[in-house]
Order: sequence, then C-alpha cells, then structure tokens
Amino acid sequence: MQDKDSQQFQTVEEKAREALTHDDPMESCAVTVRAHNRYCDNNGVTHHLIRTTEEWMAIRTWVEAGGDTGITVDSHGETLTLDVLELDQDKVADRICTEALDAIDSHDAVGQPVEPFTELVRHAEGVAELLVTEWETGADHVVRERLYEGVAGWIDRTAWTAHEEEAMYIEAERATTQFIKNHVGCEVSDDVEATIQDISKEALYDAVARHRERETPHLDYAAEVTLTD
Repeated sequence: MQDKDSQQFQTVEEKAREALTHDDPMESCAVTVRAHNRYCDNNGVTHHLIRTTEEWMAIRTWVEAGGDTGITVDSHGETLTLDVLELDQDKVADRICTEALDAIDSHDAVGQPVEPFTELVRHAEGVAELLVTEWETGADHVVRERLYEGVAGWIDRTAWTAHEEEAMYIEAERATTQFIKNHVGCEVSDDVEATIQDISKEALYDAVARHRERETPHLDYAAEVTLTD
C-alpha cells in the first residue's frame, strides 16, 4: 500500500471497496478506476481485477446474509505479469499428421499433387512448435490489451478473452507461410495453401479448446496473472 493511501485507508480491503464504489474513470474520488475486468461464477461470487492509478487489485465479492457485500483481496501490486496457458504441442502435431494424411488420400485419388502434404507429415512437429509459439505470442499481447481495456474475462487468477475475430487464423497463416517457404519445393496452388492453413488452424483450435470450461466456453486466449510490487 502506498504511504499516501495508508493515511486514508487502513486496509487494502477498504481501498478495494472504495474503488468498486466509484467504478467510473471520469468521476473524481479517492480511488480512480482505470480498468475493471470481472466475472460472476455459479456460486454468486464476482471476481474482479481492477487497475487504479497506482496499482492492480484482484478482488472477490459476494452478497452476505442481510444484504451486505463481502469482499476479499486476493492480491495487489503495481506490476502485472502474464503466464500464458500451456498448449499440448504433441497433440497439435498428431492432429496435423492425421489431417495431412487424409489430404494425401483425397488429393491422390483425383490425381492432384501430394508433395506439400507429405512434407507436412514429415515436419508436423516443427509446424506444431511454430503454431504454439505464435499462439503464445498472440495470447500475451491480446490478453494484456484486453485487461488494460477492462474487457477481459477474469476468474481466480486467470484472464481470458473470447470472440477474437483473428484468433487461430493469423497464427495458422503465419505457420503455413513459413512451412511452405522452408520445406515445400514445388509450386503450391491457392487451394493447397488454404488446405494446409485450415489443417493448422483446426489443430491449434483443438489444443485451445481443451482449456475451455463451463465458465469459459468461447475462450480464445488465456493467461495466468501474477501481481507484484
């Protein structure tokens, strides 16, 4: 707690309650809220992550018997650190192999070139690593941006975003471009490139979907948040 704050608020809970009471960045009050991320779970507990002028605060509130609002501060600090969710890279590679083998069968049956897909099977692990790395970079950027905008989902210590229009697409596009550049020696048609991109996107989508729960059914990016002084 800052010294100037401690003169007015005896506890961090008092400061948090003041911030929630005056949750309006245009209102002049003792604690100005710059961003407010929140989510209400099935137990009637609302999870808040708010940013004031001086620091971040992770808060939980609930309605107590008699109508009073209970509040607890889980953590607070000036610095916000993100640790993005860990995707199963092996499963991404397995899905790429499965879909690429199916593409080989379908293209071979109609006499179309299959070399790009045989190379995709051969280099599935490398493509999976690139996809996951691209997703992690996107997750760190997008989640952080949404937190500062006050529109991220927030539950326990996890921040998440949903309905991101370019989620998975941009990562798949970049991975496909890099794969074709590095490993495919023949000319690649637009249709083949689109198929490889779809395979990459679906493999990444499946890995992300494994982290979705009842509270986060449309999760696209997510990260665990740590607050420190």
